[in-house]
Amino acid sequence: MFAGASLTASAETVVWNFDVGGLCCRQADGSLVVNRWVLDDFTGQWFYFGADGLALVSYLKQPCPILTAPDGSVYADARVRSATGQPGQQPVFSMPSTQKDLRYKGLRQMLDSMPLYPDATTGIPELDAMLDNIFAQIITPDMDTHDKLKACYDYLILNIKDERYEELPNEAFEYTIQVGPDASGVHNAAYGTLIMKAGVCDTFSATFAVMAWKLGLPMYIVGGSTTRSGGGYTPHAWCQLDGPDGTVYVFDPHIDYLITLRGNGTLSNARFGPTQAQVAGKYAKIENLFDYY
Repeated sequence: MFAGASLTASAETVVWNFDVGGLCCRQADGSLVVNRWVLDDFTGQWFYFGADGLALVSYLKQPCPILTAPDGSVYADARVRSATGQPGQQPVFSMPSTQKDLRYKGLRQMLDSMPLYPDATTGIPELDAMLDNIFAQIITPDMDTHDKLKACYDYLILNIKDERYEELPNEAFEYTIQVGPDASGVHNAAYGTLIMKAGVCDTFSATFAVMAWKLGLPMYIVGGSTTRSGGGYTPHAWCQLDGPDGTVYVFDPHIDYLITLRGNGTLSNARFGPTQAQVAGKYAKIENLFDYY
């Protein structure tokens, strides 16, 4: 949106303003709207403006909780999926396993203890067929939840590439997505990633989340920042899962893809399921949690 272009919101105006460096909302007297939601009359969608007057969350169908992190920053919890499945859906439980943890103690037990509510469909028939084909190749009935999720994780690392770090054939491609009633932007991103065999952190995370939902796990995506090799932080997206006791577990297939690439193909488990405490300092500036857009 160019400077001066605006969307009306009753007596308030949602506008891109270069003076404040982003999307803001002006009240009738010209002052900025801060720390509250605004329903935009033009789009029929909700915007939340933070203490600095800039949009923290935009273009949502409904408001979501605005939470405060331990460092005092605020972020939006835009998750809409239920951790307990659809009404009336009966849970599925993991196969028992005697296998040891791969890297992080207790991760296998946590994953295997979770009740599963598998998605019946993604809302995109072509994506459903593609996932069924992939699962038939990488998952066997005797696998526990941990190993099924790890198979999905490894599949992405070994089969999806990021053109910023690898040479990819410059081939034209075209695909048509038939959006169903349950489809979302996350599903579209996953479909495009699997079609092209290429992606970035956002689409690695979207695809992993969709695969986890097919298994029945309430995975969600995080938008924020992660450390970079030269110091400081860079914008990033990754996945997380809340354990039964509230412990938050991190799953970052894009970072593990990069570690594997630098290790000449040796699979890394560094970001498959550590707790937030175990990767303390690696992630910061969380802006939003989401699983549907």
